Amino acid sequence: MVDVAISGAADRVFERLVSGLETEFGSAAAEGLARVFVEAEGGDFYWEAREKMRWLGLWEGLDEEQVDALDRVAVAGVFDGRCYVAVLLMDGWDAVQALLGVRHFEERAAADDAFAKAH
Repeated sequence: MVDVAISGAADRVFERLVSGLETEFGSAAAEGLARVFVEAEGGDFYWEAREKMRWLGLWEGLDEEQVDALDRVAVAGVFDGRCYVAVLLMDGWDAVQALLGVRHFEERAAADDAFAKAH
């Protein structure tokens, strides 16, 4: 399994979301609305904020009618000021299909260890 490092301003995803909502709804509501969006669409936000990723294997699902297999992918990064490791189901077009789980960490070393052990 190969770790892939992602460059860019991934750690600013939450800040950009809040900033965009401030424009539309004002600063008093922006952060609360951002947290609602993240709760509803967390997988997409963790995918966008990733600093590194690792393919974990295929997920074929339980539905016999499902034609396409999905990829299980571990991602790690910083979101809303906290380190995280998440496991996502991705389709062939890099679209998040499901967030299987996410863990948050106070220290990067603990997140790096969890990322290395993700399966």
